[in-house]
Amino acid sequence: MDYTQFIGLAGFPVITALLEMAKRTVPELGDRWWPLVALGLGVALNVAIAYQQQTDMMLAVLVGIVTGLASSGLYSQTKTTIGG
Repeated sequence: MDYTQFIGLAGFPVITALLEMAKRTVPELGDRWWPLVALGLGVALNVAIAYQQQTDMMLAVLVGIVTGLASSGLYSQTKTTIGG
């Protein structure tokens, strides 16, 4: 069994942290763009892992999309819960 996709999915806290850092660094980027940034970070991270592990790139893109969306959802849900 190939564990690369699980490694990629485990990166969503990293993407969430990078997203928070980017939000504080570039506040003029509207709230509507952060899910796309999370999606891009998820795909980039997973494609980099797939390239390094020499595994299927299409699977890496798919896992990256899921990871980015999960990170975006976690970020927005935390923002709603905390009230920030």
